[in-house]
Amino acid sequence: MILYANDTNVLVIDTNEEALQTKLSLLMKQLENWFLKNGLFINTTKTAAMSFHLCCSKPPFKPRILLQNTEVKYMPEVTFLGMCIIENLS
Repeated sequence: MILYANDTNVLVIDTNEEALQTKLSLLMKQLENWFLKNGLFINTTKTAAMSFHLCCSKPPFKPRILLQNTEVKYMPEVTFLGMCIIENLS
């Protein structure tokens, strides 16, 4: 999992879904604290998550992401730096 916040990139990897959820929840709290300490604000209404995957029969695991007590919604398509990115990378 890679999180982008302007120029902030974070990678969280685990093959166990429960361990991934735990790591992700801890990381999100750390990010919130870092933004708060540095006087930065997060626009939760413009924040989106994407789960990249290839076409397959099993749907990808999408862990629950909370940011400032707001659930981040998964989007199948986002525009990032003027590029349209689609979750199945087609």
